[in-house]
Amino acid sequence: MLNNFAPGRYRAPHQAQRPQEKHLLAIGGNAAAYLTFAALCTASFVYAFFADFLGGAGETARVVAIVSTAGLTMTGAAICLFRGLILASLISVAGLMSVFLFLYIFSINSGVPFTLNSGGEYIGLTFTGLFALTLQDRTYKKLMKWFYTLCVAYAFFYLAASAAVRIGLIDTGGVARAIVTADDAGRGNRLHSASLLLLYGTGYSIASLRARFSVGVLLLTGLFTLCWIATESRSITLLVLLTMLGYALIRNAARLGRMTFIVFAAGLAFSLMLIIDPDLNPFLYFGDQSASVRTNSIDIVSQSIQYYWLTGAGISFGVENYKPLTGITYFFPGDIGLIGIFYTYGVLGLLLYSWLCYLGCMSYRMVCDAIGDYTIATAVALTCIVYALYSLQSPQYNGGSSGSVFAMMLIALVLHLRRERSFRKRR
Repeated sequence: MLNNFAPGRYRAPHQAQRPQEKHLLAIGGNAAAYLTFAALCTASFVYAFFADFLGGAGETARVVAIVSTAGLTMTGAAICLFRGLILASLISVAGLMSVFLFLYIFSINSGVPFTLNSGGEYIGLTFTGLFALTLQDRTYKKLMKWFYTLCVAYAFFYLAASAAVRIGLIDTGGVARAIVTADDAGRGNRLHSASLLLLYGTGYSIASLRARFSVGVLLLTGLFTLCWIATESRSITLLVLLTMLGYALIRNAARLGRMTFIVFAAGLAFSLMLIIDPDLNPFLYFGDQSASVRTNSIDIVSQSIQYYWLTGAGISFGVENYKPLTGITYFFPGDIGLIGIFYTYGVLGLLLYSWLCYLGCMSYRMVCDAIGDYTIATAVALTCIVYALYSLQSPQYNGGSSGSVFAMMLIALVLHLRRERSFRKRR
């Protein structure tokens, strides 16, 4: 039995070496990895709210980033089709089409006219094909190291920008989309964070320290720790701390993932009970504004889910959010965990989301099977473990956050390993 797939003990299934051709349509080489990294950079521009810091040109820059990301991911889908990765290609296109589908469902339910320029932050749902290409080319390992570099760069930016907001160098009114406003829990204005960049950076740093101690990596771990403190996001910061401590104690990412999924499954069952009996709502015991909004949101879902359980209410757009359906502006499905997934996407969406969380909790072995790299496998697993737990309060795989990129990566891993097993059987 493999114990945590320690370094050097496992290698990915062997394939015959292919010529390292450079063009995108060829199997092998770094071309697809460059394409994927470019898409990760443009998507990060959207999820990190960089456009908000560009003044009047910000909205144009945001649209350009969204369109560029879509162009890159759809190029990846086309290359997948050419190479015979048909399912990966179809899932990439379906991810894009699903955004318009749930925008349209909301339009039908609410009567708000459908607009094509909504839902740009859901662009992460289109990444399956690009990750599938890097797995086929055996450049996934290289890509994830590049991604760590992007995470480090973002951490420096986030700390600097957060400090600028706190001392008044940045006008918070001019970066409204990027700012979380002060609340009655004692938190001041603070920046939204691109959680995937901070999470993967933290996980990779911890995994690297476990593999081989380095003062440089220790300093980078401290950098990400400061970023989590700067976010002032209590729930996810606590989960990051607990997950990293759990890994330090158990020293087995695969086992930690299995334990996490048990907790997730229990949380899912409790979430469904909340719909039946809202009086079980744990937010009733907290007195701040955030808890009050979540309490009201759960009550609304409990009363109205009978109308949306099959197709979901859809993805809202416009300044009124879900007010056409609920009668109030302060209703946010993304803040009430799996109940919000059920409300937005219906029962099939809830099942799909739960499956993604399962894949995330089991991702350590999947990455090891695919590339045999302990550090990257641990970094991915720790990231996904936090996301699974955090999904009980704030889902991250459903497209509206940077975590959706990793959700599509998990699907690409499943498709790749399935293809590898089929290849071995034919041999």
